[in-house]
Amino acid sequence: MTVRISEGTVIPDFELKSLSGESVKPSDYRGKRLVIFFWASW
Repeated sequence: MTVRISEGTVIPDFELKSLSGESVKPSDYRGKRLVIFFWASW
């Protein structure tokens, strides 16, 4: 399933861990293009 959000849409802020272990939030990238890929294998 692909969910597309229009450019300029404000998304809710949430926090994830990067591969290096640091916490990152969408708000950390405010004003920049941000592409988020979620995937799972089950």
